[in-house]
Amino acid sequence: MRTGVRRCGSLVISLSVIVRLCVVSSLFSIAGSVWTQHQQERSIFLQDASDNFLLYEFLSGGLVIGWNHTVTLEDEELASTRPAKVFHRIVNGRVPKTPPAIANTLANVPSLGETLEMDNFEQLLLASVYAAHRGRDPDRRGDPEHRRLWGRLFCQLVGAVTHDLTRQVVRC
Repeated sequence: MRTGVRRCGSLVISLSVIVRLCVVSSLFSIAGSVWTQHQQERSIFLQDASDNFLLYEFLSGGLVIGWNHTVTLEDEELASTRPAKVFHRIVNGRVPKTPPAIANTLANVPSLGETLEMDNFEQLLLASVYAAHRGRDPDRRGDPEHRRLWGRLFCQLVGAVTHDLTRQVVRC
């Protein structure tokens, strides 16, 4: 019982950290960072502070990862909204979902002095959420190698996002 509470608490803490990172990201955007946006079809979800809070609602409502790596929202009412449809399209179309794809994305992160483009930042952020959920996969609960792999990927993804925001190097 205690480990279940601890795991749930750590997921809530992780979600809280991710939302705070999103808010900081939006503040940087508002402060004058120029990020490319396509007017016809949104290629990024996080365009202003309200999107950060909406992302928090999506994540705290729960995600379901299907057998084919498709991510859906648990809350059906929330999933039926227009922003949720944009979120689904982005998370299912642009976010890497296999360890080799995530490793490739991490390998293409700009060097230490460069700032990530918003779409790359968002891709790393959502991939970290995906990795956290895959590490908690109930079907593979007894497989410590599976948990280590996804935990390591999660740490590397969060490290890349944190470095982009704070310029501090995070070691896993």
